Amino acid sequence: MSPERGRLHPSAIIASLLGLIALPLCAHAQVVQLANGGQLEAAVNHDSQVAAGGQVELVVEGVGSVVLASHQVQQVESPKVTEDEYFDHAANFTDTIGDQWKLAKWCQQQGLQLPFQRHARRVLELDPNYLPARKALGYERRDGQWVSREEIMTDRGYIRFEGRWTTMQQAALQVAQTQHKQKVIDWKVRLHRWRQQLGRSSSPEIQIDLETLDDPDAIPGLIQLLGNEHDQDLAFAYLETLGRMNSPAARSFLMENAVFQNNPIYREKCLQEVLAQRNPNMVAFFANHLKSYDNTIVLRAAYVLAQLDYPTAVFPLAGALQTQHLALHSSRYTYFYTSLAPENGFDIDGPKASYRMLTLSEFLGRSRNAYDIVRVQNHGVHLALIKLCEGQDFGYNPAAWKEWYQQVHAPKSPTIRLAREE
Repeated sequence: MSPERGRLHPSAIIASLLGLIALPLCAHAQVVQLANGGQLEAAVNHDSQVAAGGQVELVVEGVGSVVLASHQVQQVESPKVTEDEYFDHAANFTDTIGDQWKLAKWCQQQGLQLPFQRHARRVLELDPNYLPARKALGYERRDGQWVSREEIMTDRGYIRFEGRWTTMQQAALQVAQTQHKQKVIDWKVRLHRWRQQLGRSSSPEIQIDLETLDDPDAIPGLIQLLGNEHDQDLAFAYLETLGRMNSPAARSFLMENAVFQNNPIYREKCLQEVLAQRNPNMVAFFANHLKSYDNTIVLRAAYVLAQLDYPTAVFPLAGALQTQHLALHSSRYTYFYTSLAPENGFDIDGPKASYRMLTLSEFLGRSRNAYDIVRVQNHGVHLALIKLCEGQDFGYNPAAWKEWYQQVHAPKSPTIRLAREE
């Protein structure tokens, strides 16, 4: 084939291009790779008035704008070449195997994924066994035949979901997680608007009855409201709503704040809500806080265990009658969340995550400074034991408390009677 006969006419290139690019490029367009594998030429509107949180607005010239969830957009890239540059460059190549493959590789280098695939497929139309194109398009040789990646993955039980291969179970889980996240966002927006209009209108647009609210997806929104609330009665109402919810997330939040919350009014309210749904499994949670490097946390945990009133707390409490802590002069520049002045409202953040469950040995192990250690007799722990042990008092002798518990509460071994020989 002569160069003149093999060279694509510019009009033919234009017609081909319409199939290569989904929509015409606008002056400031970017290449938007979608999670489902698609591609779009559009400009991202960073000052969008219509896109909500977790969304992005894409402006397509001559068409309008579209709002997508952020997870639907996989990647945004600025094209390296314009549409005219592609036209001009493609006009220099003939409809031959060699030229179409050169053009395909050039498109790939410029980030033009769809044109690359179209030119690579054209190479396979001209030569079905052209190895570089087969490999670039994801084909493998199997039993003497070329098999696409789609066929391989499908045979293995995978499906194409959100731009990647995954199992049906993983896809279903991701859909459920996405729906959950969206419901959480919806509840946050709704609760925020409800609080804004509260008391301002006789016929509010959004109606929420906290006494009947039981959707676990509303928990993050309620906690967010709680952190911004200046009305103590409303803050109490949020905590009571969390307490009524049969949700591990709500229960965990209340239990943590029954110990960590620095505002004593709200800390006591959280404890009341915890006691309203008390169960023996809570003992282990609060007993773990008896190991804290912060002595105030130890005493708060002991107080909660006394209120829970489960005898199984006797053993861990006995072990915490005397604990080691940093000496006062050594802890002057050390982070103690409980030493901070309590806020007027409810502190939903609490202590730093890295300090939340830190024991003294862990604290010392990660610090290069030298600290003086003192042994402390915990009066609050002593009082908790007296309450749990029906007024018994063995002072600060851990062994005596444990022995009393074994005698009174430990399960007795059954009496084994041997059969009398006849």
